[in-house]
Amino acid sequence: GLRVAFEFKVDEYVPWVEAVGMLTYIHPIGQNIYIESVKHTIRPGNADQIAMKKVIFKKLLHDLFASCAGNKAAAQSFYFSGEYSVDGCYRSCYQDSVYRSCGCMDPSYSRRPGVKACNFEKLSCISAMTSRRGDPYFWPECKCPQGCREEEYRYETSRTTHLQVSETLNSNSSTTSEIVIYLSTLEVYSQVEEWTFPFSRVLGLTGGFAGVLLGACVVFVVELIVLLFRIVIIG
Repeated sequence: GLRVAFEFKVDEYVPWVEAVGMLTYIHPIGQNIYIESVKHTIRPGNADQIAMKKVIFKKLLHDLFASCAGNKAAAQSFYFSGEYSVDGCYRSCYQDSVYRSCGCMDPSYSRRPGVKACNFEKLSCISAMTSRRGDPYFWPECKCPQGCREEEYRYETSRTTHLQVSETLNSNSSTTSEIVIYLSTLEVYSQVEEWTFPFSRVLGLTGGFAGVLLGACVVFVVELIVLLFRIVIIG
């Protein structure tokens, strides 16, 4: 696990900052984080614990009803480093729309190489585009399938307040904090998508049913011929 102690220099913060603390993002290696990503806030005077467990999702690469993305090439555009993610795909699509409307890209996210970031004068253009178009999830040009393999850490948190967390830090517990991050179990929870009715089973059942039907048809024809023959002889 990881154990980190912090000492916040509250007197060094600018006067208009109302809250003092630090944001912690729990994410797998190679996965991008964004402003909107799920985060945990560390505040002065607290000792926090985060217990994690790893979960893996695997989807079928080719499905009859939906497809998944094996890499970043599956997205119409992807400007972030690291592995493919649905969030990164939608934000890249959002950047394309900002570029078409304003001639620049939002500085809050990664941009296409060679494209400049929008300055303060372009913020009104970005706001107008966002108000007009809404969430990129509903834009028809944004095609962002789920990844074929995704990892995430599900975690639970606990907090204790006003403890002296470290002898090496300031003895004032109101300006110090500690966070402990660890795996609650070494087991990895895996959810794997599989064919409930594989193609080999379809072929086997088709052959079996075809044999039954063909056999029934031959017997029926023979019995029909015998019946007609008897009717003719008796008649």
